[in-house]
Amino acid sequence: MKSSYITTLGIMLLLTGVGCTKFLEKEPARQTTIQTVDQMRALMDNPNAAAGNGFYEENNSTVAFSTDDTEIPADVFVANVSRLGGDRLLYYTFDIDQIIGLSGDPLWTGEYRKIFVANTVLDNLDEAIGTAAEKAALKADAHFYRAYSYWVLANYYCLPYSPANLASPGLTLKKTSNMEESLKRATLDETYQFILSELNEAMNISTVDVDPTKRWRVTKRTVDAMLSRYYLCIGDYPNALDYANKALASTSVVLKDYKTIVAAPPIAYTNPTASLEVPETYNWTAVQYIPWPELYYPRFAYTANQFYMPSASLRALYEGQNDLRYKWFVIENGGRRFSIVTPQAFRYVQFDDGRRIVSGLSRAEMLLNKAEALARTNKPAEAMIAVNELRAKRFTTPTDLTAANTDQAIANVLAERRREFPFAMRWIDIKRFSVNNYPADDVTITRDFFQMNGNTVDVTTPKTYTLSVGSRRYAVPINGLDVSASNGQIPQNTY
Repeated sequence: MKSSYITTLGIMLLLTGVGCTKFLEKEPARQTTIQTVDQMRALMDNPNAAAGNGFYEENNSTVAFSTDDTEIPADVFVANVSRLGGDRLLYYTFDIDQIIGLSGDPLWTGEYRKIFVANTVLDNLDEAIGTAAEKAALKADAHFYRAYSYWVLANYYCLPYSPANLASPGLTLKKTSNMEESLKRATLDETYQFILSELNEAMNISTVDVDPTKRWRVTKRTVDAMLSRYYLCIGDYPNALDYANKALASTSVVLKDYKTIVAAPPIAYTNPTASLEVPETYNWTAVQYIPWPELYYPRFAYTANQFYMPSASLRALYEGQNDLRYKWFVIENGGRRFSIVTPQAFRYVQFDDGRRIVSGLSRAEMLLNKAEALARTNKPAEAMIAVNELRAKRFTTPTDLTAANTDQAIANVLAERRREFPFAMRWIDIKRFSVNNYPADDVTITRDFFQMNGNTVDVTTPKTYTLSVGSRRYAVPINGLDVSASNGQIPQNTY
């Protein structure tokens, strides 16, 4: 058996700043030798997000603060400076240098930890004790986990996929658990080709449909869903449609009818008195939200400060309380959770007291992928059928959308996509819109805020921040500690 070992230190220090250098210089103490598929399965099934290598968490500040779905109104900020400061403002104002200088980046670290776990399994699988069927399932899981994590990293730390960007820097492609493996960044094209090859490997799994009790275990329908997302992201609409249809053949991944969601006990506040209605999902923990019936694969965007602040432009897209996504997830005076009273602040919540929102593969996403692929290939009526299938489960009194032409169909689909996946998918969508040769969907993000001097806000000096279409800031800065620890192998993104 190869010399690979499960060590907490090893998983936690991989590619994490200064710790990375120490990890590369000296092999960790050998604590637990991997000998059986049961041990590997325990690694792959680890849901412990707090440990950083849990499969379902994406600690993503860009999702929470960088898109046009987020708005920190100037008057709310001035009245609540102590409650709305911190690193979030760096992402909100599209900072570069201060983000590079932060003490760490949990998204980068967390995804490479997941990759390390997958690599450890693949390095030891052949010689492990277990049946051929068990090994085949683990192999598919490991290739899929690796593909998913690289896809997340590519969509935040690299430029958008397009012919013009194929030779631009991609990712460090760690393919083994060997600490001496090169950290050199592959090209963007090489990165995407590797992700695709990993998904093709995962497709060798024999299990067809998702197990509702273990949605993190990979199946053919799981891979179909990821391939639909992959192809939509690179603008290959026929393949995005084909794989969406295959994923939608699942009988165990179903839409949640939002009319069945009920209210949790209201949250009461004093001085002044207020009672806020929140959905039952607000209080859900991992045991309840990981099995969410819409999921092919559970992933959740996470923000530790628990405060997704929906912008006025996002809120305006909803049809008021009739749209149950607004009724349940947009809390109109939700700032009371953080003692924000005046002016009123909106808050978006789904699970775990607002910490987590769905970012994983879902049936809703497949319907919207299908609708978008149809709309962009000049089939507006068919596109509206797919959109309306989703809307039937999202409104108290649903109304069908119609589209007289392709442009209207695309606009309808993209508005529905934003209503369905605020924050979680928006950054990725904005990036792909910028390179798809369809100017009507381009997004320029503009903020009216204040002058930032490092981490300090000068509330006496208003300033407008703009993220233009095609900005190189679409690639999130890589943490400076990771760049330094690579000894020149990981170049910083250029702006």
